[in-house]
Amino acid sequence: MKTLQSNLVIWGLAFSLSGISFAACAQATTSAATSTHSASDPAKTALLTPLQQTVTKIKKLVATGDPDFDYAFQAKIHAQGAQDLLKQEIQNGKDTSLLKMAKTLLPATEADINLVDGTMRQLKPTRPSQAFTQQQSRNIEAMGLKLQQTGTSDKLTSNLDKNFATLLADQRQDAIDMATTYLQYGKNETLRTYAQQLIDRSKKEIEQIKGMQK
Repeated sequence: MKTLQSNLVIWGLAFSLSGISFAACAQATTSAATSTHSASDPAKTALLTPLQQTVTKIKKLVATGDPDFDYAFQAKIHAQGAQDLLKQEIQNGKDTSLLKMAKTLLPATEADINLVDGTMRQLKPTRPSQAFTQQQSRNIEAMGLKLQQTGTSDKLTSNLDKNFATLLADQRQDAIDMATTYLQYGKNETLRTYAQQLIDRSKKEIEQIKGMQK
């Protein structure tokens, strides 16, 4: 009798555990399906991909510690990411106001890339700053984390235009954060002017986007 009771307890425990396992598997499958669905939504991936690639490229840069030298490379890659984002909206967007904004910003972004590219060719790393490297690294990590959270949250929908507005505002804030950090340590006059103008422009663009979303 005791043996039978023991077996019943064991079977009951096994059934209970298998139920938990099945529930966990079902939940994992649902989560995976949701992630796959989000990842396969072109209204999201077309815009997330260039920004994710931007973070990956910046992280692959070998930091010299020199604020001028390192920021020039970071700023160029970041501007190229903005360029790719704008092109996606121009190619696939439908909102008239956002399309107009993207078409206006694209030439300015190309000018930024050319300016930074010309400046960085004249620079050599000479004065490493550990404080700059650490602070800028935190900015870059935050960029990647924000993209990861945004990509899996409800901030993005199946509406490409709305997603563009959301991601462009985030991208502009990232530009502000990186430029602000650079201005604390950078010495190159051309880059300092560029960084300050980038901050001013980006703030206006963020406000413009907010106005469109009302």
